[in-house]
Amino acid sequence: MWVVQGALEVDIGVNPSAEGGDGEEGGDDQAVKVVDIIDTFRLQEQPPFDKKQFVTFIKRCIKNLTPKLEPEKQEAFKKNIEGATKFLLSKPKDLQLSI
Repeated sequence: MWVVQGALEVDIGVNPSAEGGDGEEGGDDQAVKVVDIIDTFRLQEQPPFDKKQFVTFIKRCIKNLTPKLEPEKQEAFKKNIEGATKFLLSKPKDLQLSI
């Protein structure tokens, strides 16, 4: 989910027109849209992979993830991960990896 970060508006109860100001005295609005999970966990965007690097990365992820699954879920994972990997390989320009 996209969230806005850095745009903090604080109402301190002062009427700018009564104080002689025009209400536009605040600093520059430094609001930035960020993906909430990436910002929360302070993930860093990785440079784009070519197909060979991506396959190596996915194989390493599969190798590390499979033993952590319950035995009955491992078979389903192994069966479905090949199709998912092929799908992702068809869209390398659409991927943005952050670790």
